[in-house]
Amino acid sequence: VILTEQELVNAIAGRNPAGAAALYDQYAAKLFRIICCSVNDRQVAEVVLEETLQFIWNNCNNRPQQDKPLLLWMAGVARQIARKRIEGRHE
Repeated sequence: VILTEQELVNAIAGRNPAGAAALYDQYAAKLFRIICCSVNDRQVAEVVLEETLQFIWNNCNNRPQQDKPLLLWMAGVARQIARKRIEGRHE
């Protein structure tokens, strides 16, 4: 099932398992490609993707500039987590 951005945000806010599935199905591949631009190691990239999806799940409702496209925010989160991982700062 493909959800609109607002449906996805609502599903995540409600901790609906369908939201987790849609987040992964609709965005994981895109985010992984973005992460791989910064991280050359596939295993590290997979860890960064997992951390990114978890951060999105926990913080989607609190994201700044909620009028901007969701993917724009998610890509920034992915890049930030990748940068921290590369610099050796794990949170």
